[in-house]
Amino acid sequence: MVLNQDITISEKYSVRSVIKSLFKKRKKQSTIIILLSIVVSFFEMLSISLLVPALEQILNQSTDINIKLISYIQKAYSLINVEYTVLSLFIGIALIYIFKALINIFLASLINKEKLWYEISRRKKICDIILYSDWIFINGSMKSYITNILTNEIEKDRDVYLRTLNLLPLIFLLFVYVLLLFLLSFEITLMIFLIIGGVTLILGRLVKNARYSGSTILSQRNLFMKETLASLDGLKNIKSMSKESFVRKLLYEKTEYLSKIRYEMNDKMNYVTYLHEPANFIPILMIIYITMTYFYVPISVIGIMIYVFLKLSGDLKSIQTEYYRIKFEIPSMNAVDVLINEGYQNIEKDGDTIINNFNDKIEFKNVSFSYSDKSVLKNINLTINKGEKIAIFGQTGVGKSTLIDLLLGLIYPKSGKLTIDGIQIQKIKKESWHKILTWMGQDPYLFYGTIEENITWGQKDIHKDKLNNACKMACCNDFVNNKGISYEYIIGDRGSKLSGGQKQRIALARVFLEDPEIVILDEPSSHLDLGTKNLLLDNIEKFCKNKTLIMITHDHEIPSFIDTVYVFDKGEIKKIDNSNKL
Repeated sequence: MVLNQDITISEKYSVRSVIKSLFKKRKKQSTIIILLSIVVSFFEMLSISLLVPALEQILNQSTDINIKLISYIQKAYSLINVEYTVLSLFIGIALIYIFKALINIFLASLINKEKLWYEISRRKKICDIILYSDWIFINGSMKSYITNILTNEIEKDRDVYLRTLNLLPLIFLLFVYVLLLFLLSFEITLMIFLIIGGVTLILGRLVKNARYSGSTILSQRNLFMKETLASLDGLKNIKSMSKESFVRKLLYEKTEYLSKIRYEMNDKMNYVTYLHEPANFIPILMIIYITMTYFYVPISVIGIMIYVFLKLSGDLKSIQTEYYRIKFEIPSMNAVDVLINEGYQNIEKDGDTIINNFNDKIEFKNVSFSYSDKSVLKNINLTINKGEKIAIFGQTGVGKSTLIDLLLGLIYPKSGKLTIDGIQIQKIKKESWHKILTWMGQDPYLFYGTIEENITWGQKDIHKDKLNNACKMACCNDFVNNKGISYEYIIGDRGSKLSGGQKQRIALARVFLEDPEIVILDEPSSHLDLGTKNLLLDNIEKFCKNKTLIMITHDHEIPSFIDTVYVFDKGEIKKIDNSNKL
């Protein structure tokens, strides 16, 4: 499968790299956002500019400071043939605010759509990585990491993108406010910015360590997720060995440390948030005093300058807050990108030869396999003929699962050849091969849904008679009908409302319903009572009469319908005749 990499950010994570990627990958949308931001900024400048002559006329004041601005407005009114009065000025301001509001609504909607696109794209990309990455890559120590990405980091990754989009209109508005202030009074504005510069330097020091804090929280969240999932998976062991206090202490320590880091980050954020109030109020008092005492600026201009300064200060605060949050959350974007980029580099390989049937034999020729430096299979030679029923016996960790992984095409031999009807498995298109065989593991895959949904998983338009027959052969009707449970019964998360034997029978019903040419069963009767086990094995024998069967077992009693038994020991395999009991 070819995956689209359009939404991957560059390796240098910063606000600049996010904006650069945004323009590169979403050129049309980015251009529209910028153009709308410029229009909104222009209307904002126009509405504030109209306030100056309006107040001048109300207060009957005039000054050389803003006479040029007023002359521009008078010329504009003359050009559109509208009488220059207080009423016409107020109507102009009202119309501008209405237009500005409408454009802002459209701009906010566009930004929200971009946020939605980004989040969906990233989530889909991670789903693709999970489903199409190399089995060894995804089955390593990735589960807790991916869980944390999907539950925590993806939200912050989206927020970085959204906050960056929100910065664009704020930056244009900031430019407009600065321009207006300089047009009103160059000297006073210069004084204002000297004060703002000092405040910004002080607050900037608090932002400095935001990215470091974000990286620390990210690593701790990953660790906490890993230990929490491990505790949930091993809860039965923890409770049976009375280790609750020990595990509780570990989880409490991680929780306290993670919460402490977040507290410190939020504490710094409070400084940025609440220091803005005095930082805004003090310059306003200074403006009023200095302008009235030394510059003799009329009250109308002072009022407009204070209004513009408050707007500017609010936007500056928003920019600083957004920037601080972006710095803090960029490690989350980094984590999502690392997963996506590594996933691209580990997309599973697939062949292009399509096979529609299994006609002859499966053959392992001197097949060896190892994980890193650990050898698992050593020069395996094994032939499975069409229609043959074999059992693979061996203790845990001797290589049985690895042999099945090779047969399923999840991994490939490090040396030797594995062929299907004479074709190397690397050359076969996996989807075509997987239509021919079905595998049922010891811990079958069940999801939150009904019994029927779990049995018919991935299959459409199943005839009711065929479904009922599969359920009957798997002995599902015994526990469904006898215990008042219907096939619409919700089985809970991973089948939590079912026993081990009930889970196995649902998984077997799925196998019977799929009706493949090759059946691979891993301990199909390990959780069943003797009566149900014997009945189920009889049904498996009937079902596999004209099929190829590979059965993995620890059971010393091998079913009589098995033709050949292979014993695994320390990565090697030996063929023996089926004597029913090993």
